[in-house]
Amino acid sequence: MKKIAQRLFNRKTNNHYISAEGTEVKILFSSENPSLLGKTMKTTAIEMSPRSIRLAVSHAIEIDSVLDISVKLDSSERSYNLTGNVRYRLPSSRGEYHIVLVLRERNDIRSDFKAWKANFEQNFEYFQTA
Repeated sequence: MKKIAQRLFNRKTNNHYISAEGTEVKILFSSENPSLLGKTMKTTAIEMSPRSIRLAVSHAIEIDSVLDISVKLDSSERSYNLTGNVRYRLPSSRGEYHIVLVLRERNDIRSDFKAWKANFEQNFEYFQTA
């Protein structure tokens, strides 16, 4: 199991980026996790790409949960409202959990997914991990 987890979180691909300082991610809503209902939770972004975000969270968020999040950089006036599905969850050495959220478009609420993908490389200052 440890080797599988290492492969999932240590994959080096060209489209993943390590987040810069000053990234704020808030979990706005998750219907599958009753402990998060009505709460806004700040998290730490570890890795970001145009299609996914890896986060450190304090709750054991269920795999396949749908999360609505807001992403904001200190260096930008814009915030992005995004929706994604939790695909992976592993405990970290700090007592938190690392989750990978695969982002997707959503039509029933405001979504900035298209803008996130289109402007990712211009608006975000990240270093490639590959």
